[in-house]
Amino acid sequence: MLTESEMNRNIVLLADPNKITRQKALQNLCNDLKSSLSNNNNNNNDDDDDYLHPPSNIIESMLKIFFDPAEKNRDLALAYISMYITKYCIDDNNIDKILSLLIPTFVQRLGTNDIIEPSEEIRLKSISILYELCQIYSNGNKLSLYLNEWITILKRTIIDPYPEVRKLSCELTSKLSCKCHEKFHLMSENLIKPIIETMKHQHAKVRVEAINALGNVIRYGNNKSIEDCITPLAQRFFDHTSTVRLAVINVVGMWMLELRDRYSYFHMMLPLLLTGYTDEIEEIRETTDSLWWDAGLKYEKENEEDLKDQINFPNTPKKYPPNLTRPNVGCRELVKRNLIRILPALRNDLTDWVVSGRIKASQLLTILTWQAEETITQHLEDTLQVCSKGLVDDELIVREQINKTLIYIGYFVSINIWFNLIRLHFEQTSNLGLLRLIAPLLTGITCDELIQSEKIFDQLLTIILKSEYTDNFQLPIQNELLRICRLLIEKCQQQLEPYAYRIFKCILSLLSIAENDELKQQCKQTLNDLALNTFENSSLNEMYEKFASQLFDDLKQTSNDWLRSTRDRFIFETFIMQAGSSNRFFLKDIIEILRIIMKPDRDPEVRNQCLLIIANLLQFIDDTDTTVIISPYLTILIDECILPNMQWKAGRIAAAIRATAIATLWSLFQAKSFSFEQCTSSMKEILLAVLGMLDDDDRLTRMNSCYVLQALFSNDDAIRTIDNDQLHKIYPDLLKRLDDISDDIRLVICSTLNAYVQAFHGNFSIELYRSHLEDIAKVLLIHLDDQNSQIQNTVFDTIVQFATQLENASETFINEIRNVKHKHRNQILCDTLIERIQQSK
Repeated sequence: MLTESEMNRNIVLLADPNKITRQKALQNLCNDLKSSLSNNNNNNNDDDDDYLHPPSNIIESMLKIFFDPAEKNRDLALAYISMYITKYCIDDNNIDKILSLLIPTFVQRLGTNDIIEPSEEIRLKSISILYELCQIYSNGNKLSLYLNEWITILKRTIIDPYPEVRKLSCELTSKLSCKCHEKFHLMSENLIKPIIETMKHQHAKVRVEAINALGNVIRYGNNKSIEDCITPLAQRFFDHTSTVRLAVINVVGMWMLELRDRYSYFHMMLPLLLTGYTDEIEEIRETTDSLWWDAGLKYEKENEEDLKDQINFPNTPKKYPPNLTRPNVGCRELVKRNLIRILPALRNDLTDWVVSGRIKASQLLTILTWQAEETITQHLEDTLQVCSKGLVDDELIVREQINKTLIYIGYFVSINIWFNLIRLHFEQTSNLGLLRLIAPLLTGITCDELIQSEKIFDQLLTIILKSEYTDNFQLPIQNELLRICRLLIEKCQQQLEPYAYRIFKCILSLLSIAENDELKQQCKQTLNDLALNTFENSSLNEMYEKFASQLFDDLKQTSNDWLRSTRDRFIFETFIMQAGSSNRFFLKDIIEILRIIMKPDRDPEVRNQCLLIIANLLQFIDDTDTTVIISPYLTILIDECILPNMQWKAGRIAAAIRATAIATLWSLFQAKSFSFEQCTSSMKEILLAVLGMLDDDDRLTRMNSCYVLQALFSNDDAIRTIDNDQLHKIYPDLLKRLDDISDDIRLVICSTLNAYVQAFHGNFSIELYRSHLEDIAKVLLIHLDDQNSQIQNTVFDTIVQFATQLENASETFINEIRNVKHKHRNQILCDTLIERIQQSK
């Protein structure tokens, strides 16, 4: 405890040239005041009387120390003033006096363009003193006398390099704006720019305080400044720290409730507040919902006279999006009245090149559509246009949000309105964005609405069956078409029956051109769902049978123009492959179309593919064991579909068709449903055509030709149409295959020769055909000496067949064997052959 003389001496020493002396004096004064404060805290009022009240000039002396070059001295001076304020500034008069002394000095130290006070801690303590004064001062009007100085200081300290100074300055700004609210609007605009700059600071806590300060500055200051703050605040929604985003929501919510001129700025604040509904943090979403609900209630109360009809007679929608709570009347009215000013900017953001901006815009559009309800109808055309662009955005989240927006539109807007708007665009162009509008819009309507709008339903199906979509090989378009079909099936079920054929054709068209395995599987499943849901648990085959006649009528109309890329050609092929055993019921229609498209002058690829269809068709018929059904059409298939495509033409494409044709013919011969008896009139033409293909360049073609000939020679009905003279004329063509480059074909032709020799009829004249037999024997004996033992053995058996099966032919063959025996490497084999022939006579 200092005596009066000691205190005065220490005050005098504050002006001493020696900084150590000044420091000791400051320390003594601080210790004395600190002891006095401690005594106060311990409630020792009697002892407190022993402490001297500092003289009135001590504050002036302390303020001079603010300019002391020694940081320690400045720090002690600030500490003394802080304790002085705590102990002696207990009424407004004392505060007025100290403010009049402190404020000018702090302006000099903190309010200049350049940083006068180099110490961060000193600057922080200075702001702390100002904050303390502002907090304890109850007279806002007198505090406003220094408002200009306060603003001058805060303009600099809000952007101070030291984060703690910035943070405390923002807190001081909030406190000052509240205390001086009557005059604060006169100078509040000066703080907007530095606060906005601090909102970008790297420390999240600083950003939070800056946002709170901005909220209070605009709340108690000039509300017009909100125009400059909306964009920086909106950018804070991209902040990675949830507390920052929550601060924005709280500030905007406070403005919606408390701002004097809020009616003029609802269109600016409303998007910011509603954005909180899409935040990933639950607390932010709940805070948003609470503030928005309160804002709606307050608006409802303030405009009760205008809204009394809506309040007293609420118009409850017949249908409402699931998992959503309907906003109160005030909320809906706020959106309704401000939507026209919000949507244009929102539509621009949806096409912005910045991904994060598009995401936020799409999320906000979803919330606005939910809140606007039927009011969105007034802006529907522009909204649908921008939605069609958003549905092809590269970002999945944008597409998902736009999809949700359209679902809400489907709930709130009549199908007659939205469909007529999009129909006009479909008449002008066809793209993925437009197509993706349909499914989510349909989600929000009921089946009854759709069925009752018969004309619209018909036009809708016309759109999805446009060739620009059904012929498109792009996977996104195919997926979207299937999505629409599945939605209609799920939504309408048995009521869909009058339109089921067109849905069926659309799905079948997708299946016919689908290249993605997953999409193919989904198409098949959707067809199955169509059969089960629309036709009371009908099977898939029953549905195919139901629609076959109508489908084939449509296909016949276009079959003359089919090319390799024609959609109807794909549909035709796919239907046959999927219908399976049901094909037996409409063979007449299938054959009729095949006769048209299998003509030699038609597209080669189409003909080639249809040859494969014939083979598959026979397999399906075989599975049902209905030979009688296919019999009347066998001759047509062979004469008009297969044989014309076996004729030789130059080129690789023609060779490929010949290969497929002979393979199809071979499959036909192997089919259980095939009957040679029904095709006897075509046997000679078949024989000539196949013989001409024995020399084909394609190995598989030659192989299948051998198989076909073997089948012909082995069947009594087929051979009955061919006499011995004709058989003898073809042996050179058969023998020539023994020289084939492929050993497999050489082996097969031996089997064919075995069947060939069995085909000769009775009364075989050896005298008439001796020269032929000698020629055959000579060729076979050449190949008997082949290096391949397997071929030797096979030729051996073939010679035995010729020598023993033909009447009186053994002597001819034995003589020829003896004539060439000396030339063979394996003469023992020749002897064995002679012995075998003699034994088999």
